[in-house]
Amino acid sequence: LSSAMAPWRRLPSVPSALLAAPLLAACARTAVAANPTSAVLAVHRPGEIAGNYMAYFASFSKFPLPKDDLIMRVPQDELGCEEYPLDWPRPAAGGMGPAPGWISIVQRGNCTFVEKALNAQAAGAKGLIIVWADEFYVDLGAGNDTQNETGVDIFVLGVGHHLGERFRNSSVLAHESGTEPPAVSVTPYVSSLMNISELLLITLAACLVALGAFCSTADVVVSQQQQNGGSQPVRSFQAALAPHEDEILEVDQWQALSFCGVGSCFLVLLFYFMQYAIYVIIFCFCVGGASCISQFGAICLNYYFPSLRNKSMTCPMVGILSHAELIAGVPAIILVLCILRNTPYGWPFQDIIGAGFLCWLQRTLRLPDMKVASILLSVMFFFDIFWVFISPLFFHESVMVRVATGGGTGESVPMLLRIPTFGDPFGGDRLLGFGDIALPGLLVSFLRRHDLMSHRSGCKGYFLPALIGYFIGLNVTIAALCIMRMGQPALLYLVPGTLGTTMVIASCRGEVGLLWHGVPVPAPGLLEESQSSDSEACRAE
Repeated sequence: LSSAMAPWRRLPSVPSALLAAPLLAACARTAVAANPTSAVLAVHRPGEIAGNYMAYFASFSKFPLPKDDLIMRVPQDELGCEEYPLDWPRPAAGGMGPAPGWISIVQRGNCTFVEKALNAQAAGAKGLIIVWADEFYVDLGAGNDTQNETGVDIFVLGVGHHLGERFRNSSVLAHESGTEPPAVSVTPYVSSLMNISELLLITLAACLVALGAFCSTADVVVSQQQQNGGSQPVRSFQAALAPHEDEILEVDQWQALSFCGVGSCFLVLLFYFMQYAIYVIIFCFCVGGASCISQFGAICLNYYFPSLRNKSMTCPMVGILSHAELIAGVPAIILVLCILRNTPYGWPFQDIIGAGFLCWLQRTLRLPDMKVASILLSVMFFFDIFWVFISPLFFHESVMVRVATGGGTGESVPMLLRIPTFGDPFGGDRLLGFGDIALPGLLVSFLRRHDLMSHRSGCKGYFLPALIGYFIGLNVTIAALCIMRMGQPALLYLVPGTLGTTMVIASCRGEVGLLWHGVPVPAPGLLEESQSSDSEACRAE
């Protein structure tokens, strides 16, 4: 981490580094634009498969690409390893005129990719689509057949198994029924220099972590103001925002360990029963989100309009409600009803509800010391890696990715920050799970609390370095997503960026023991005495 940060020390300010980080990631992504590795498959017919799809060029593909539409065909040898001069009737308008160019679709296996391409080329195909055995990216290289690679004069693409089967089935059905075969055009996929969607997602997540930390430490600010004297803190917004003692849940080491077990059971349950559980999840998200939004709204109304604190009514299963809570509940319920799930217009409402939920979570959940924080984040670090990268060995696909994408139900899991992809031919959304914000956010909240109690601010404390580490970790996550072309366990990059940064800085300052036990850093004159007593306490343990 220190070597990675070295180039940034010469920059004039931290804000410039924060703005440059996503730019560098975007530049790295577009550095290969001169030799495109990805393609846009635009299917124009039939309607049931029409749309834009991602495909990946083989290393031996030839350019330029055909400008006209191509029809899809499946050879008799579905693997494409045998010579196949296609003798099917070639449809043309009214049976007259030249036949359109065509592209062959074959499955992976039994021969090299180059052999498949040469057979399709000999049959007159303008291109070849190779269907992978699963959904994981496969590098279509020449392998051991490099001597024949130069003989390929057509483009070659690879697609995932599910998409490829849809293309094959549609082509076979058109051939058997005598209808028009699927038509497709192929263009290189070039991403923009700065993907605004990724920048917005990273910025939103970092801002929510910081905002949650400020909500979590409002009581410390009020306490310090009261110690300094004066009655103003009683009426400040920080005092209204500060959580009551009965609202706070302090996480201990056993609860931190249980996160992994409970989370794993929940994931497996959703993996097998997502078609039923998805609606329970949506309902719980809406109820919980409405509650959080209404609580924050009531806090604001109570501060600006103290008369609204008066009791309004008693609601069964809820208790006593004030005027402020009733008023704040109306827009919260409207907001939930406006989610417009499965539409491209529901993302702002989902993100607003998610923001309220995450800030309320950081406000009420607390880590008492660095020991519990290290246990929690270390356990969840391996949890995330296992369920994204290793679970396919046992479940034949990534459990985390399947659950996060709705498990084939057609519904979207709402516990995600969602930003639509602007200016991209594939559309879709950029997604970040709540856990990738809440878990590092708990650590960042603890560090801000520790800084306040130690009377530190900025880079002299731990809050700002951890927040910068979180921001950089998100950039690395996006870069890994672009390079590997598959779902990433974000905590793989966020835990080193936050927990790792904190431990390195604390080690350099000689304050690991104080952080480990959650003890504020004393004044410089008392630091040596405090470290001595802390060492004795560690030996006693």
